[in-house]
Amino acid sequence: MSTELSPLTILQEHWGHQAFRPGQEEIINSVLNGKDTLALLPTGGGKSICFQVPALARPGICIVVSPLIALMKDQVENLRKRGLRAEAIYAGMSHQEIDHALDNCVYGRNVKFLYVSPERLLTELFQVRVRKMNVGLLAVDEAHCLSQWGYDFRPPYLRIAELRTLLPESIPVIALTATATAQVAADIVEKLEFRPGFGVFRQSFARPKLSYSVLHTEDKMRRLLEVLRGVGPNKTGIVYARTRRQTEDTAAFLQQHKFPAAAYHAGLAPERRTKVQQDWIEDRTRVIVATNAFGMGIDKPDVRLVAHLDAPDTLEAYYQEAGRAGRDGQYAFAVVLAGPSDADEARRRTTQAFPPLDTVRRVYQALANYSRTAVGGGELAAFDFDIQQFAETYRIRAVDAHNSLRILAREGFIQVNEAVNTPARVHLIMGHQDLYAFQVANAQHDQLIKALLRLHGGELFVGFQAISENSLATHLRRSVTEVRQQLRYLHTAGILHYQARQESPQAMFITQRYDSAKLPLDEPRLKAARELAQHKTSAVIHYVAGTRCRQQLLLEYFDEANPARCGVCDVCLAAKKAEKAATDAAAWRPRLLELLKDAPQTPKELLAQFAPQEATAATAALRELVDLGELNYAADGRLRVN
Repeated sequence: MSTELSPLTILQEHWGHQAFRPGQEEIINSVLNGKDTLALLPTGGGKSICFQVPALARPGICIVVSPLIALMKDQVENLRKRGLRAEAIYAGMSHQEIDHALDNCVYGRNVKFLYVSPERLLTELFQVRVRKMNVGLLAVDEAHCLSQWGYDFRPPYLRIAELRTLLPESIPVIALTATATAQVAADIVEKLEFRPGFGVFRQSFARPKLSYSVLHTEDKMRRLLEVLRGVGPNKTGIVYARTRRQTEDTAAFLQQHKFPAAAYHAGLAPERRTKVQQDWIEDRTRVIVATNAFGMGIDKPDVRLVAHLDAPDTLEAYYQEAGRAGRDGQYAFAVVLAGPSDADEARRRTTQAFPPLDTVRRVYQALANYSRTAVGGGELAAFDFDIQQFAETYRIRAVDAHNSLRILAREGFIQVNEAVNTPARVHLIMGHQDLYAFQVANAQHDQLIKALLRLHGGELFVGFQAISENSLATHLRRSVTEVRQQLRYLHTAGILHYQARQESPQAMFITQRYDSAKLPLDEPRLKAARELAQHKTSAVIHYVAGTRCRQQLLLEYFDEANPARCGVCDVCLAAKKAEKAATDAAAWRPRLLELLKDAPQTPKELLAQFAPQEATAATAALRELVDLGELNYAADGRLRVN
């Protein structure tokens, strides 16, 4: 370790925690001892601490490979709030922004973290710069994406091992995931080319205070209301829905029944999404009804309920989403609402998820036409993408478009990102003196430049800074359109770099664009992926229909040996209730036989002799005595001892 500060001191200084969570310190020490390390931690187990703390304890920068732009941006923002310098490179950034971020990592002082999406790792620009960086650690987040046996395989992840060849051999890698079977864990170790002596740290995926339940119902909305009322009116919850329309309809239904609820999905305007999320985080909204895009990177510890209107496609996804409940260590509930036709619908979705290869090629060609990308071009160039408009324009069924794009992404040809609200960014590239001379000679631009400096300071000269075009417009008493036009002019004139605000979903070709007829789709791999998807669907159906402890079923799926019953899921609670009823019935039998010894009585006459709170147990005991043949009914309907 090359710092005088211990890992615990770093944790206390930057995060304010007085102690590590179970398992974290052992993982951190493995990394600090220079070992390649695989950390398998449950959702909410504090994975990021396991690479952030050793990164601060080692010299040099930590490169973090992460597949999700929203998660990447959240972590960078959180690190900066703690006074730690971090950069990120992802789809949608301009060449100038990427260039500047990489320069900061090579030449800038105190940059400790560089977050990068996997498809950016082996671009020529990145390879040239990474050789110049003082890299101290390579971290691979969501490492299950490396494995074709996982639930979210991403081919660009397979090239991370190539990045290791550009770094000194002494640089360790830490891979982290919250969802990995034994087969996936072995695949991660192989694909990242772990060196001998590596460490694997696995914590149980058990969540002792998270009660898993499956509620079978023909009226999911009514049952959802019952669940929310049972948890409590002022408790925080997430309700996951499969479609945007379903989120809107469910939120409206809950509002009609006096629950403070709001819908969240990628189709909302960025300002609306931000407000909905913030209102929920700050408890102004209690229930957020969302598609599965919601929740990544959001650490709200007091979520008491996560309810699914439909079971997710995989148990890995379910474990992650359900695990957003009860991160404060208090009792919480994870509920699946299961309808009579859900299993058939799940199988149908799995079949639809793998359209014919001719359809996939047709969608690839349509995407090339949509983006006006010629054969051989377009690599890593992002463009705005509206899937509904795309499907309508090229007369492709929406379900075929969606599933074909997922296959193309899985095969590593394209990437499609949900809308991520990225504010406008500005970097002043002209020096102070030259800028002053420009302002004097161009009075029409002087006010805007002064406003930029007044609102955002000298950091604009250092690098790209997020700006609010609305605040500038208000400050200058102009329209936002006028401000944007002027910023574009200053960009063209070489006074500043201006990256406009992005609000739309984006897509890009990860490779150079192929002739669609020659697109090298790997048919054997796609066949294996289809069979794996069918297996995972069957596992979900088995979980929903299961009559064993829910947590046991989940832990066995993740290859935990001999997991104990949780005692708090719906199956365990029903078993406890049945055991108690049997015990109670056994205790009541002698008294009932004694009461009937002298004369037969009707059940009503008999039960009238018990207090109201005793009636249920006495009734159960009565039925049991009849079933055992110790009592029988006389012709007049009265019970008598046999």
